[in-house]
Amino acid sequence: MASGDLTTKPTIETVLERIAAFEQRFDQKFDAFRESVEQRLDEIEKLTVKTRGDMLDLRMEFRELRGQIKERLLEQPVR
Repeated sequence: MASGDLTTKPTIETVLERIAAFEQRFDQKFDAFRESVEQRLDEIEKLTVKTRGDMLDLRMEFRELRGQIKERLLEQPVR
């Protein structure tokens, strides 16, 4: 083997450094992705809570309306 061939081959230290650098980049990107997902889930949860509250309000309004209709129907004389 010529001496030039030995200098072009990466040493185990170089390989390990590259693996460690890749792992660090991967961890950073994964953390950013996880934060993004958590933020979106929080937004969905807030929207769900608001929608549920709106639906409960609507149900109460329908109950009140139904009661008012029943009262009006009972007040009218039968023909």
